[in-house]
Amino acid sequence: MGLWEAFGNWLRSLFFKQEMELSLVGLQDAGKTSLINVIALIMTIYLSLNELHDLLSKPSLSGIPMLILGNKIDKPGALSKQDLTEQMGLKCINGRDVCCFMISCKNSINIDTVIDWLVKHSKWMN
Repeated sequence: MGLWEAFGNWLRSLFFKQEMELSLVGLQDAGKTSLINVIALIMTIYLSLNELHDLLSKPSLSGIPMLILGNKIDKPGALSKQDLTEQMGLKCINGRDVCCFMISCKNSINIDTVIDWLVKHSKWMN
């Protein structure tokens, strides 16, 4: 188990098994918000990865094409398609079509591509 995975497990146990209050106190520009953002990012990528691989393990979803969307590409610091693919372990997925599109719902970037993919892969259209 890697350091980040152990840290993620510890954080998950704090937030999902019990209730707690936390006060974060520090001087201006001491890094309080940066710490919270890092923790939120770790919990988001870690939980998303676990959710994805939990879904992949369900026999009823075996072989079904999968569409992964990286939203909010208009935001500074947004993940690249390569980073999303690596962090979600998409290259390790076998036995199904896996497609990843980077989108911005706010700015309607690549939404037409997503709709085309959904239509192409929908059962009622085949």
